Amino acid sequence: MDEDKRWDFFISHAFQDARDIAKPLSDALNAKGLLSWYADYSLKAGDNIRASIEYGLARSRFGIVILSKQFLEMRWTQIELNDLATREMNSKKVILPVWDKVGFRDVYDCSPVLADRVAISTEKGLEYVVQDYGI
Repeated sequence: MDEDKRWDFFISHAFQDARDIAKPLSDALNAKGLLSWYADYSLKAGDNIRASIEYGLARSRFGIVILSKQFLEMRWTQIELNDLATREMNSKKVILPVWDKVGFRDVYDCSPVLADRVAISTEKGLEYVVQDYGI
């Protein structure tokens, strides 16, 4: 793997959210000249999935976490979220939450810490999310 490769955003999502949210969000960020690590574009046949994800997480400035009911129920997504949270230990903001069809109680029941963060909702559309997270 190329040790110099870097991304602006790592997009963490449940696989059920790939087509409707994660891929269009990645495409929109990339169209603005921002680089996003997104599984469909970053993983190649034969890659070790876990190692590739850890590589992308470690080399991304921010992690956009798409919090949906599916995300909150999956173990794999929690591992990615924990990795991003570990990077915030030095009071550096890394996690950028996007709420998709979830409310405060849904997020709070999974992670009270995440529920206390300012998040962007997909209710206003992905263009709004990109505009806000277009850092």
